[in-house]
Amino acid sequence: MGFPRNSLIFLAMLAACTGARAQQATQPLQPIRDAALAALQADANAQAMVAPGLRLAPCGQPLAATASGPAVAEVRCPDTPGWRLYVPVRRAAVAAAPARPAAEESPESAVMVKRGDPVVLRSGIGGTEVRMGGRALGQARAGGILNVENDSSHRIIRGRLAADGTVEVVN
Repeated sequence: MGFPRNSLIFLAMLAACTGARAQQATQPLQPIRDAALAALQADANAQAMVAPGLRLAPCGQPLAATASGPAVAEVRCPDTPGWRLYVPVRRAAVAAAPARPAAEESPESAVMVKRGDPVVLRSGIGGTEVRMGGRALGQARAGGILNVENDSSHRIIRGRLAADGTVEVVN
């Protein structure tokens, strides 16, 4: 016994709609990367971090990009309705420090904090200091920079690991 005729027509229409959706145009990612690098005046070794699976509506006008931080560019499509995307840019290290033999490593240079470790965030202005709990999102040695998730607000905060194990917020 076969499908009723109405079911076959419905399935054919569904397949046609699904095929059309899969073929819809999307914004190419390379112009987004190029605009982000240009906004930050990055050199040829820098890399704009755009997710390869990103699907945005194609932009009919030239992309507009501005630096929104030292390593982040805001790229937007001025169409109506348009879209806005914040693109992190990774700059290549200028020169690598020479490797030291393991025997020369001091206890202070050992990794003090690992990903997932609880830490204390601290920030101060003048004589006022605020401390709150957080969780390390990477590893660091004393003096190193790491990202920390604030336990109460769940915001990601960048800080420098102090010798006492606290993380001082940096701007």
